[in-house]
Amino acid sequence: MKTKLLLTLAITLLPLCVGAQDNEADEKKKALEFLQKNMNGCYSLKSDNLSRYYSYMKNIFEEKWFYSNDQFRSEYRSALNAFPYTPTECDTVYDKNSVTMTYLQDNIELAYKMWKRNSHATSFETFCNYVLPYRIGYEPISDWRAYYIERYGDAVKLYFSKQHNYYYVYGIHNRLNRGFNGAVYYPSGPIPEFSLKDLVSVKLGNCESYSNRTVAQLRAFGIPATVDFVPQWGNRSMGHSWAVMFVDDDYTLPVGVNETLGSHFDERAELTMPKVYRQTFAIQDWLKDFCKDEGQNTPDFLKGQRVIDVTDKYVETSDVIVPVKDDKWIKNSKWIYIAAFNNRQWVPVYFSKNNGKEVVFHKMGRNIMYIAFCYDEFGRRHYATNPFLLDGDGHVRYLEAKNDKVHDITVTRKYWESDALKQYNRQIEGGKIVVSNDSDFKDSLIVSEVATINENRFHTFPLAYSGAFKYLKYWSPRNSYGNIAEIELYDDQNRLIRPLRSWGGANAWVEHSAQKVFDGDVLTSYSRMHPDGAWAAVELPQSVHISKYRIHPRTDGNAIYSNNVYQLLYWKDGKWMLLDEKNGDQMDSLTFQNVPENALLLLHNKTQGTEERVFTYEGGKQIWW
Repeated sequence: MKTKLLLTLAITLLPLCVGAQDNEADEKKKALEFLQKNMNGCYSLKSDNLSRYYSYMKNIFEEKWFYSNDQFRSEYRSALNAFPYTPTECDTVYDKNSVTMTYLQDNIELAYKMWKRNSHATSFETFCNYVLPYRIGYEPISDWRAYYIERYGDAVKLYFSKQHNYYYVYGIHNRLNRGFNGAVYYPSGPIPEFSLKDLVSVKLGNCESYSNRTVAQLRAFGIPATVDFVPQWGNRSMGHSWAVMFVDDDYTLPVGVNETLGSHFDERAELTMPKVYRQTFAIQDWLKDFCKDEGQNTPDFLKGQRVIDVTDKYVETSDVIVPVKDDKWIKNSKWIYIAAFNNRQWVPVYFSKNNGKEVVFHKMGRNIMYIAFCYDEFGRRHYATNPFLLDGDGHVRYLEAKNDKVHDITVTRKYWESDALKQYNRQIEGGKIVVSNDSDFKDSLIVSEVATINENRFHTFPLAYSGAFKYLKYWSPRNSYGNIAEIELYDDQNRLIRPLRSWGGANAWVEHSAQKVFDGDVLTSYSRMHPDGAWAAVELPQSVHISKYRIHPRTDGNAIYSNNVYQLLYWKDGKWMLLDEKNGDQMDSLTFQNVPENALLLLHNKTQGTEERVFTYEGGKQIWW
């Protein structure tokens, strides 16, 4: 009876098993077709210098794993100098000529097996784009998938149970995303992409390498993931990329190294996004005509034709209708770009087809200053609009400088204050200045307490006390890590006093010793590993009465400084116009006369620095964009 029952059950289940096998075979066949269809245009670069660079850096990461971040950065610079990397001088190795059928089939088998085990809430289409691909960017091909599974399989095997729990994907991520160095290396030029396998060895990298590493380890275990990126922030320099993990076909969570899921933008809440794109493996039809027409003018991030627009998944957006100027170059241009501002130039972030009268830019991020332009046949830019602000409510306001209506403005910085800088300001409020004739400060006098610091720049405080002293100490307030850039001391004749020596509290970071407080450089700073107990002291050449001191919080160096030359520029007729040039002084601000109203402005430091930000002047203040 028992045998008959089992036989009946087996016969009943046989069609289901056969059907499941047929479905699996069909999906694997479609997966191969997907890869073969979309691998055209995929490539990696090859050269002798690249091979030497990879070998050198891999050895550094594996043999010198104990290096500091600054030492790793130094090694990057050494490697790039020793083995110069110029993409156009490398050989291009196209996947269609180099990737074997065996490699593709092995990739499909591993990807499919892990996807079926660990990602039950996503479709086959999501699998194809965000689990299946054998590469992420244009890195060298490697057997990364099997390597990750072997290396990290034991760490996540507890999640491979017969009773699958949909929340296990979060546990798998948390197990994989541990113990990484989150510091970033910002190269001055292009940097080679490590293979996905070699990324396991990288101890410090750029945003792209961290993103690729996170995506690779998630995909290796069947969890859909990809890279999202901003080609240019809306209110600061550069762009950014990060990994996202798919919860289902539509919902994703941004992830970064050593971060909890979804927290990636907690420390970036002040940054605005003009456009956010998502990398796909499938070639996207919406980019084909544009890339074919624009050719060499196509922005690099669009050239691969493998991105989709996901801006509205991150921020509030608006469709912007822009009337274009009556200009022959503009009217004859098929495509118009919309751009956000970097430190020195307008960077294209999106495009739209031109009908000769107006252009519609879809899903643009708000609270950002934009401009529209086109390229002519010689690659020159022609600006189709004046700069315009897309405000928080989705309204557009154009800025056209009115030379016949002017006003005076006073500026204190050339770049906006981040939340981090505002925190540094607060960390010196309540700090005390103490003087003594004893190097141990056993017999000392408190001569000043730092008042409210409303802006990240030098602040001058006069001193009223009697007597002359040889030693001076700065005590940070409670709950402060120090975070002070500079103190300048002046005698009764307003002469800067140069200390003989300086010293301070223990437990400072290596690059942020107490001596930095009196080294004459605002770009160096004192910072402790732990709050409370921060102090810095100096010995003066002789006992002296100090008439005033100037104090500066830890900073980015974008305030107004003595002996620096500043230019005020305003946008007019498609270019920056010089209004005036002034020298900085101890007033820590500059006043410019006859500035056109309704103008987009830019303060340029001719002496030093690279960070600059466009601003308007409203209500007696600089408003940054």
